[in-house]
Amino acid sequence: MRMEKIVLEKVCWKVKATTAFQFLQLYYSLIQENLPIERKNSLNFERLEAQLKACHCRIIFSKAKPSVLALSIIALEIQAQKFVELTEGIECLQTHSKINGRDLTFWQELVSKCLTEYSSNKCSKPNVQKLKWIVSGRTARQLKHSYYRITHLPTIPEMVP
Repeated sequence: MRMEKIVLEKVCWKVKATTAFQFLQLYYSLIQENLPIERKNSLNFERLEAQLKACHCRIIFSKAKPSVLALSIIALEIQAQKFVELTEGIECLQTHSKINGRDLTFWQELVSKCLTEYSSNKCSKPNVQKLKWIVSGRTARQLKHSYYRITHLPTIPEMVP
């Protein structure tokens, strides 16, 4: 894998993981194509993005596949707004994305629970600008020492013909 990475760097190939946000954008654009003109503004992307951000605040969602999480959020929003005509579109996206029905249902339930708790009064939303990591001195010392324990692999010499 290391050699593969070196080769990819040499050919300036950037490999990045596809995120739930990218799937959300893709699914949203595909769903928008199937919406009637009078209902195009009904499905709000900013709202879907905010729901995704709320889900990312919970550690459990780090275990979800990005495609499943994005489709779960869109499917719940379509159910909430009663877009019956888009149910078939969601099933089509599910099939093409090779998402298991049980997985989708499982994550939809978790997303629904998360969003319900997030919108409740007992959940206080912090000021995003004031958020910062606070680590105790003890934890900082442990992190510093664990960093130096990482064994570095020797450099692989490159053969020039």
